[in-house]
Amino acid sequence: MIIDDNSSIAQLLSIMLKNNGYTPITAPNGLIALDLLKSSPRPSLILTDYLMPGLNGCEFIEHISAKSPYKNIPVVIITGSAVEDLRFPTTKNFKGIIMKPFNNDTVLNTVRHLIPENECSNSVCLA
Repeated sequence: MIIDDNSSIAQLLSIMLKNNGYTPITAPNGLIALDLLKSSPRPSLILTDYLMPGLNGCEFIEHISAKSPYKNIPVVIITGSAVEDLRFPTTKNFKGIIMKPFNNDTVLNTVRHLIPENECSNSVCLA
């Protein structure tokens, strides 16, 4: 799952993941992502922006960490904000930060590292 209020970033990440055999689901903010979690297959990984209207990335992570079906989904924040200005979650599913502008290989290596191979079938994973 990709959560970003910048449609260009969300589209870039989505295309990059599709081109590498993943099936991304996108949401423009944390509130819509919460609804998508209820109606879509459980994602193997969530990439979320930090600064978004309604529910920021940290709040989103803390919210899903309290929900038992989602609390073990690994989440990575992708942000262009200065790290020292942000508050990050202390939950077990928060796996790190990728800074914008990001390197495509960094994102792909992170995705490959965090999605267990047993969650993939026919080279397609829900991401």
